[in-house]
Amino acid sequence: MYESTKEEFYKDCVMACLCEPASQGEGEDLLPVQDSLAYFFALKQTGQESYREKIEAMISEQEWTLDFLPFVTAYETSFNRKELYNEIVAYFRKKDGFTGTDLVALIETISQMSEEIYEYYRELKDLFKTVIKEKINHLPDSPEKLEIGYSILRACNMGVLQKEKYSGYGELVWNAIADNNDDNTCAGLQEMLKAQYTILKKQEV
Repeated sequence: MYESTKEEFYKDCVMACLCEPASQGEGEDLLPVQDSLAYFFALKQTGQESYREKIEAMISEQEWTLDFLPFVTAYETSFNRKELYNEIVAYFRKKDGFTGTDLVALIETISQMSEEIYEYYRELKDLFKTVIKEKINHLPDSPEKLEIGYSILRACNMGVLQKEKYSGYGELVWNAIADNNDDNTCAGLQEMLKAQYTILKKQEV
């Protein structure tokens, strides 16, 4: 939401959460995997070495999973000369069947990858297009519609998908969520979807 609106409130929320002690866990006081990219955001905003230390701790302690690969990719892009891009792509390449959550992990990984290593960037981009074409067939009734809609709008805003061809699918999902105000939806993903919808509309002006 901060990316889409530049409102300081959203940045302050992130920074406040990072300053809160973890409620559980041993050793390093680290964020859950799904929130871990916030360390890169905080490092960019403040330049404080403590956030770089958290990033290094995450990369050394966390096992690779699909939802951790966006963080790994951000680390490779920023700090490790992109040396493990091949292994990141291979992890997705061997994946047999993608859930909506897997699709989100894929587009977030692409978003953290440098286009300079075009062979790997293009392979993940082509993979995303293949998966999304199959997922679109199940809209708007898919139980994964939130993940699919977010991934579509994120991809359109990144230039991975053609806006003219695909943005309507993402807007369809956002409109359904906004109109229904479904309490069973994931609030985090709903805000992420709202942010991408906001960015899309700003680009149309």
